[in-house]
This record gives sequence, C-alpha cells and structure tokens, in this order.
Amino acid sequence: MWREGRKEPEAYEADGRMEHVTRGGFGSGDTKEVEALQALRGLDRPFVVGSLTVPNRVVAAPMAGVTCSAFRRHLKSHGVGLLYTEMVSAQGILHGNRRTCEYVEFTEVERPLAVQLFAAEPDAVARATAWVLERASRPDIIDINMGCPARKVVKTGAGAALMGDIPRAVAMAAAAVRTAAAAGVPVTVKLRTGLVPGDGVARDLAPRLEAVGVAAVALHARAASEFYQGRADHGESAAVGGRLSIPLVVSGDIDSVEQAAIVRAQSGCTAVMVARGMLGNPWLVGDLLWAAEGRGRRPAVTAAEAVNDLLRLFAGARSHMGDARAVRWIRSHLGWYLRRWGVSAARVQGLRLVAEANRLQAELEAVRTGFMAP
Repeated sequence: MWREGRKEPEAYEADGRMEHVTRGGFGSGDTKEVEALQALRGLDRPFVVGSLTVPNRVVAAPMAGVTCSAFRRHLKSHGVGLLYTEMVSAQGILHGNRRTCEYVEFTEVERPLAVQLFAAEPDAVARATAWVLERASRPDIIDINMGCPARKVVKTGAGAALMGDIPRAVAMAAAAVRTAAAAGVPVTVKLRTGLVPGDGVARDLAPRLEAVGVAAVALHARAASEFYQGRADHGESAAVGGRLSIPLVVSGDIDSVEQAAIVRAQSGCTAVMVARGMLGNPWLVGDLLWAAEGRGRRPAVTAAEAVNDLLRLFAGARSHMGDARAVRWIRSHLGWYLRRWGVSAARVQGLRLVAEANRLQAELEAVRTGFMAP
C-alpha cells in the first residue's frame, strides 16, 4: 500500500496478469520477482503536493552542475513527472548575483518544476522565496534543501547543518510556507536521514515540518556523514514515512527498474526520486513508467540510439547556453553516455578535449555511425 498523502491510498490491484520480462533482471516467473515488480505499480499515476497535481511519481533529483534548464527539458522528453532546479543560494539571490539568479529561470515545458533554495536563516529563505515568486514565471513548488552534505554549504549553516538545529530548521520551513502561501505555492523540504547513521533526526524533524505546513518531504536515505557512500537505508525511509501523512519521495540507489522496485517495497514511498542513476541513462525514467503499467521491461535502446540522444541533449544545451558553455557542460555527459556502450576511456577523453561545438557534433555523429555499421 503506497503513501498518497492526506487521502486514503488506492489499492493498486493487478489485472490478474503479469507479463514476463524479456531481458535481464525479472522474467523467470518466480513469485518473488513478480511481487517485486508489482511494487512499481502506481508510479505512472498522479500524486498531489499541496494544491499541485504531479502527473506521475518519477521525480528527477536536483543535481549541482547538471540539472540546468537544457537537461530538465531533456528529462521531460523522457517522461519525468517533477523537475527541480539546481540548488540555489538564497544569499546569492539577495545579493543579486547574476549567475545565481539564472538558476531559477525555466521554460513552460519544464512544469511542474520546483525551485530548490538553500539558506541558513529563516529571514533569508523567506526573502528569497518572495523574490522567486514575484517573477513573471513562478515555479510550481519552493523546495528547501536541508540535506546537502557539501562542506561549502554546511559551513554556512545551511543544507545538512540544519539537521543539527531542529528549531531553526522548523522556523525556516515555517517562514517559507508563510511567504509562499500568499502565492498559493506549496513548500517542500529535502532531507537526509540524519547527521550520522542511526541518529534518527529525520524521524523527529519530518513530522515537525509537516506541522508547520510543508506539503511533501523528499528523503535521501543516507546520513549526511555518508555523503554518497555505502547503501541507502530505506528501512529508515519507511520509518520516516510512517510518521507523515503528506507525500514522501525517496532517493538513494535507484539506478535500475529492479532497484526501484526494491526501494519502493521497502519504503512504501509515494514517489521515487532518481539522481545519478539516470546520468547517461535517461531511459530509466521511461523504464520505470513502463514497468509501473505492468508491462514488464521495455526493449533496450541500441548504442546508436543512445548516441543520438546524447546529440539531442547537446543540441538543447547549445540552444540554451551557447556553444562555448555547452561544450564545457556536456563533457561529463560524454563519459556517462558513452562508457556504458564500450567507448574507450581514451576516446572519451579525446572528445572532452574538443573545444569547438560543430567539431564535437561531427565527432559524435561519427561515433553514432560506427555503432550503426553492420
């Protein structure tokens, strides 16, 4: 039974048939495998965050340096239900930093979209929220980051540092909720399980956030001290969710259909948030939605199709940020896309050294042609 927020969850019943998976992972007909796949049922259905209806339950995580507008639009074309901006500094907004203010820009095709802010004090997050919501293009959600473990964020008192000061964290959420309420925009919060494994901070903090009006909680099921190491603890996700009546979105180790099914079965979450698992593999979004409909696993993409998708992403980046910035930005994606298809590290490095956009496009087209050759 999956979490729906403040209403009684529907019982997502199978239609009596479960297609056998045709490649990898599931498909043997083993009862446990079928039950695990069943855990994904309902991810293709809408869920409600405050007054906002999100069209499906596959959410793209905010990732610094990655989830710019071009990448968000690309993920939308793959079916993502909810997008986030990169994490945006409230202080940067209040000081009028041009690059920081660019982070909140988006296009209509990216909706529904959350602008994620980080700050150390309630007044700063309230004023930054007001600034964001006074813009002509108003986002659908304001999200407050209370889980980022990066030292440059934590040392300012923001991000995961807030999990060490629950009264301040609650005051920040309340300030954002009060400010956003005037615009009818819901506020959500992204957390870690705690500062260190087993401290139970999120179990204590999450219901307090709900009490001051937070409309949903996203939980990365690792402690801040773990950064991105080890395995995510989705037993802790279930414990946090058990204390909430608002939607719980969970992330951590969701890099395949199989793993997403395990995470959902363990956590009972409303929605899944995919992060590093979709880098170079945006088809994971569609794979999850396909499986959620009880259709088993989608046919695999080919190497040529993967390179074509990379070319499409690059074209979008060039249009969004100009050739020079796009060439620099796409470099990480070259490895994420191409290494999984057997392109050598040396070849990828050579592509990363290409400084001119048209030449890089030609080089990638040559890689695609090579994959298409009989």
